[in-house]
Amino acid sequence: MRHVLPQGNAPRLNQLGMNPELVVRQVTTSGGREWDAFVDQASGAMVAHSWAWREILAEAYGLRSIYLAAFEGPRMTGVLPLALTESRLFGRHLVSMPFLDYGGVCAGGSPAAERALVEEAMGLADRERAVLQLRNVGQRELELACSLDKVTIVFELGREERDLWNRLPSRRRGQVRKARRNGLAASIHGSEGLADFYRVYATNMRDLGSPAHRLGFFRAIMKGLGGRARLILVHANDRVIGAGLIVLHRETIGVPFASSLRSFFSLAPNQILYWEAMRFGVVNGYRLFDFGRSSKGAGTFEWKLEWGAEPVQLHWYHHSQRGHSPHDSVNRMRWATGVWRRLPVGVANKVGSALRGGIPN
Repeated sequence: MRHVLPQGNAPRLNQLGMNPELVVRQVTTSGGREWDAFVDQASGAMVAHSWAWREILAEAYGLRSIYLAAFEGPRMTGVLPLALTESRLFGRHLVSMPFLDYGGVCAGGSPAAERALVEEAMGLADRERAVLQLRNVGQRELELACSLDKVTIVFELGREERDLWNRLPSRRRGQVRKARRNGLAASIHGSEGLADFYRVYATNMRDLGSPAHRLGFFRAIMKGLGGRARLILVHANDRVIGAGLIVLHRETIGVPFASSLRSFFSLAPNQILYWEAMRFGVVNGYRLFDFGRSSKGAGTFEWKLEWGAEPVQLHWYHHSQRGHSPHDSVNRMRWATGVWRRLPVGVANKVGSALRGGIPN
């Protein structure tokens, strides 16, 4: 049964010139099928809008999700998934969506639904004393502060593997050949590859100075997304030295989490990891490859561009009644990074799994 929000919202909708029949409701567990039916056909929908993330975040970290939908009569016209994170270091955040590059309102081209959902989210954030963060790809007509620090990097795969290979810059093709000469090979897996994936991922995150997600987070993703999630593992003989999580949605294949062991960088594991993920995508009919977000000018940003990919600006909108800036969290993270790099991997994993659910990035 859906929960109808207080009627006090109606005057605000009318003042904005919206359809007085448009209402915003919180969708509960019984509404998941209707939610996904809307997301499956709505323009601009991302995998982050899928209902599955509600269960993933609850199962992995016990996060409270608030899934809002706009209705005109019985017809759903927009959705906004939100989750509340909290930590002593980073404070309270109401985010769409935490741990992911994307989120925000998916309104299928309805400005009225978008405005109504954003206004309701602002009110929720104020009542929760939290910073609201809406992670949109494109620019929106919102009277909110907007961070332009992040971009995602997207590459058009085309339709044929041979054409894809020939379109890669010669330097990148040379690096993939180098990985093969070094005896590296990649393979695609389901949940049976989680232990190997996590061993590489957790070590790399410690080296980067960032708390790793707990293993249960990735287990919940593989379970919740089902056939839309895969693991790619890079092998050097019998040892896994590189690993990535592949997420599939409509025509896009993305790798939001990818790592390689630094002691094997000279063998070029990252090169074959991304090439084989691209090859998997084009062979299976996907047309776009999403490298995931980067900070402009960072080493990873430049490396991704070297594949011939193009940057796409991310618009992360913020609202805080208490005047908090997203840069506050960035500064705290920089301080914590130096400490984290000094921890043994086992200690970092244990402590990080307890902290990670409160860090929205």
